Amino acid sequence: MKTITFLLQTKQPVLATSFQGDPNSDVSYSYLPGSMLRGALISRYLKRHSLHDSDILQDATVRRLFFDGTTSYLNAYLFTGEKRSLPVPLSWSQPKMEELPCSVYDLAQNDPEQVEDISLKSVSQSFCTVCEDQAVFYSEQRRINIHNLRNRRRGRSVDGSGEIFRYDAIETGQTFQAVILCEDADIEVLQSLFDPTDFWLGGSQSAGYGHTQIQDIKVCDRWTEVDVSPAERTKRQKLTITLLSDLILRDQWGQTVADPQIFVDLIAARLGASLSLQQSFARSTLVGGFNRKWGLPLPQVQAFLAGSVFLFEGVDLTTQQIQTLESQSFGERIVEGFGRIAVNWTEEHNQFNGNLPEEKISIGSLQLSESSREIASAMAERLLRQKLEQLVRDQVGRFELETKTITNTQLSRLMLLARQELQNPSNQIRALFEHLPANALWQFERTKVRGDGQSFNQQILNWLNEPTAWIANLPTVTIADQRLEVDERLAREYTLRLIIAVTKKIKEEGDI
Repeated sequence: MKTITFLLQTKQPVLATSFQGDPNSDVSYSYLPGSMLRGALISRYLKRHSLHDSDILQDATVRRLFFDGTTSYLNAYLFTGEKRSLPVPLSWSQPKMEELPCSVYDLAQNDPEQVEDISLKSVSQSFCTVCEDQAVFYSEQRRINIHNLRNRRRGRSVDGSGEIFRYDAIETGQTFQAVILCEDADIEVLQSLFDPTDFWLGGSQSAGYGHTQIQDIKVCDRWTEVDVSPAERTKRQKLTITLLSDLILRDQWGQTVADPQIFVDLIAARLGASLSLQQSFARSTLVGGFNRKWGLPLPQVQAFLAGSVFLFEGVDLTTQQIQTLESQSFGERIVEGFGRIAVNWTEEHNQFNGNLPEEKISIGSLQLSESSREIASAMAERLLRQKLEQLVRDQVGRFELETKTITNTQLSRLMLLARQELQNPSNQIRALFEHLPANALWQFERTKVRGDGQSFNQQILNWLNEPTAWIANLPTVTIADQRLEVDERLAREYTLRLIIAVTKKIKEEGDI
């Protein structure tokens, strides 16, 4: 079995319509479906070989390339510059009051009691890459265009028939990596279909949508969607199976269903062993499509959503079994990339460090002048400060007191000293706590922070002693050749700003 990988760069917005939005809008998938790639290549093959629609299934080569499942056209997911990203597991969640970068919890590996006090939400990004306990999340860029229905002859709406509708499409200038799994003998035939490299995909192509360009075509002997070797994924306490694309299953009566037990039975049959599902983090979705031969939409069917996670305990797999499961697809429409899975994809960590891709401005080989370097450095510092301000807001939003005995007079005094330290670095706050009268110090010590139960003055001293401890992931910003990180000066400044903001919040909230 051979693998062809290639990049698709969007030169125009692409409309790969999904079942989202209202009746007067078309919302694109966040990726380029394998069914679209297959349809475009079928069209090219027919033209090259002068075949008519009535002849197509009589040709054994056509059946092998496009219909019988020998060849599979996988979904084209966002390309990070180094590798193809994958759908975010549905077992992952992040704190509601936090935005990336932050900790991301894997509920498949967490005891429910460990996270019951944390208010969680689903990760909003569509794709990710994972390396040990580090995860980088990606989202496609989108463009929304408003159109109105026009009379083809007059070029405008007539008789009040100009209905308004909206296209929510994939934006231009993005790169997706597509994958084709095929037999060795079909490599040359498929590669010939990539010329010319201009490729039109999706709907409304006559209205300025769908132009992509093929780049960086490669042929691989061994390829997996997960870049961790199967040997490293064999010894795990739990067996996790993650869907890398939507999965369509049918029950014994031929109806499409999103029933986890049917999927479990399929996996057990491939392994030749009995399996018992311990837990699942799965969602269902509707899947459709468009038949270009008939010019009609395909029936809508129910499917498991990509990213769904199924968890088993007490199952040890060999390297060969993992390779067998991942090399095959499950369910219906496997020729269009449905039913792809990953076995033990992520490490067994309770939480991951979730990050966004670094912001970069490419300047090629351009050498910056001294003045340009100063401007780039100032821009980087401004962006870094914006990130730190957001982190302060997030920290203040989570900060709560369990008990409050402190007066507004003491709070005002603390805020004044913090503002003075911003202007003239000193140790005035530490000196304040060392020389406070017993009654005033008692007010600080009896005011307890919710969660860890420590006193308010101890919390402030902890922040001052370790100015970066409250920042989960230290942000960095790179503009041109200027890279800025959080140094001691910035960490101390924003720690003081945090103290001021928290103190102000306590004053405004009044008595508990």
